[in-house]
Parts: sequence; C-alpha cells; structure tokens
Amino acid sequence: MIATCRVDCRNTLGEGCIWDSRDACLYWTDIEERRIFRLAPDGAVREFPLPERAAFILPRRDPGFVIGFASRIATADAAFRSFATLAVIEPELPQTRVNDAAVDPFGGVVFGTFDERDRQPTASLYRLAPSGELRRLERNITISNGIAFSPDGTTLYFADTPVGVIRRFHIDADFARFREIEPLAAADIAPGRPDGAIVDQDGHYWNARVWGSCLVRIAPDGKVSGRVELPVKGPTCVALGGRDGRELYATTLRVRHTEEELATVPEAGGLFAVRVDIPGAPQRLCLI
Repeated sequence: MIATCRVDCRNTLGEGCIWDSRDACLYWTDIEERRIFRLAPDGAVREFPLPERAAFILPRRDPGFVIGFASRIATADAAFRSFATLAVIEPELPQTRVNDAAVDPFGGVVFGTFDERDRQPTASLYRLAPSGELRRLERNITISNGIAFSPDGTTLYFADTPVGVIRRFHIDADFARFREIEPLAAADIAPGRPDGAIVDQDGHYWNARVWGSCLVRIAPDGKVSGRVELPVKGPTCVALGGRDGRELYATTLRVRHTEEELATVPEAGGLFAVRVDIPGAPQRLCLI
C-alpha cells in the first residue's frame, strides 16, 4: 500500500495525530511551530496557535483536551484558548521535553520525555492518573515513543527510538501492577526507527518508522502483517479514523532534510493517509 498526501501542511515537526470521534475530526501538532491542526470531515483544515511547543494532544471525557507542552501537562479548552497546568515535568532536567503519549485503559495518560539536547538516556516514562498522581514507570530513556495499548487494556507498548526495540508491559487495573514481558519486535523489524503508534481493532500494532519512509503493522506474535510506503522519509505518528475507522493517517516532518531533498519531495511535513482493512480500536477518553 502507498499513502498519499491528504494535507500539504509542510509541518516542521508534525506529530501527535489523534482521531477524535467526539467531532469526527483529526487533530495533530506541529511541535516546532507551536500549532495544533484540525482536519474536519469536509476536508477543511484549521490551525490553532499555542503559547509554547506541544508534542501531544488527547481527548477528554469533559470538553477539551489534555495537551503535552514541553515542560508540563495541561488541560485545554476546545478552542485552545485557555490552559490549566496539571503537572510540571522534569524541571530539574532542562534538556528534556515531553514527547509521545496515549490515553490508558483507566482514563489516565501515559507519556514519555525526550532528551532533545544531548540525546542521552536521561528521560523517563510516566503515568498521570485521573487522581492527579504522577508516577514514573521507566527510567534511562532517550526518546520516548510508540506508546499504545492493546484493545483489552492489559498490554502497554513502548519504544525508545534510538534503541529500536518495541517493548511490552503487562498492566493490571489502574496500574496496580506493571511488569515487562517479552518484546513485540526487534529494531530491525522494518526500515527506520520506531516513532508514534496505534493499535487496531484486531490488536495489531501500527508503527510510524521515522527515517524509514514506511508504516508497519505488527501482529501480537511479532510478525509483520502489513506495510504502507510513503514518498517522504520521516513519518512520525499514526492514527486510525474516518467515517468507518479504516483511514490510516500519518504525520511527517521537514527537519533533518537537505534543501535538495525538500525540493524533490516538497510535501515532506504533510499529513498522509491510506485506506486499510481493519478499523481502529474504540477511542479512549482522558478522565483527568
């Protein structure tokens, strides 16, 4: 399969795409340009300026969103005009920022950080519970990515991008127990390195392969069950949505491209999409 450019938005660092069934819209961020984008069912695209960089946006049960700014997690109203801080993240580590995230099966948010200055394993993986409790789940991470959950809510997927292994953790109710089990896939499962991810209705894990020009679908047994090619080298995140949940979207980036590359593939940084056979799992909403 080959994805085509749906929105030629030329994001500097497109990321964090999510399908929001509340309004049947796709949302995503351009981290470096401090913007949120919304793609409506009629194809209209709207941009929302932000006060600072944001790596993720997640839907709440209440109106609005949870948003991952560089150094804090906050709630945002539906128009992205007002923000309320929920937790300040790693104030002692100015080289890190918040990165990938997903709503967990119990209404909390699991997110990770990213050492964007030194690319050293100083970052961590966290859970922000609906109660407001912030818990560190894993340490010694460089770039947190690939966070997603199995449809039955018992498995958390995670990847440290430079390491490349897609790890799995078993979770009990409300994270009462959290333990690592066998990995889903080795670093060489597909070209590139693991970035954002989503799990479909059948429990297969779709992963954006940054620098690998593809999206790969991995079955729970670790075998590749699908692959989508892109004309750009930097897919960053994936979402499943559309009228029947079978539209696979991917954000991309323009950083780390030469002028020659951008001239050859000017739609780098665009939003890409392709039709797939299996729809996404039901949407989870933050209870925060």
